Amino acid sequence: MKFLVDVNVLCEPTKSLASDKVKAWLKANRDDCVVDAIVMAEIWRGIVALPDGQKKRDLSMWFARLKAEIPCLDWTLETALEWGPVVTKVKRSGFTIEIRDTLIAANAKRHNLTVATRNVDDFTRCGAKVVNPFV
Repeated sequence: MKFLVDVNVLCEPTKSLASDKVKAWLKANRDDCVVDAIVMAEIWRGIVALPDGQKKRDLSMWFARLKAEIPCLDWTLETALEWGPVVTKVKRSGFTIEIRDTLIAANAKRHNLTVATRNVDDFTRCGAKVVNPFV
């Protein structure tokens, strides 16, 4: 595994006007991708918040396939210990970043993975290696 895939990349193919670049990147790197449990929680939160209907059913089935197909990194004590320095680095730089992104960055750093995301600036500020499949 080489890449920890962020929500914006992972969900892109579900959009009606999905980026061809992202779809191609995901296909080319499929065997080298993992997700963080926090990424999966973000996606599931979005799905369960949808009103009942076809879109919710379709995304629920997509999510079930996703869970079966992509490895998911758990959050461990070792990752938690990596998180402290990540948050400290961000705070000392004077920036504010969503806590979930600092948690994802810590897990990527812990496993020496590159974060695949459109949110390059925040993950770079966390000290994570980053690739942007949208460009």
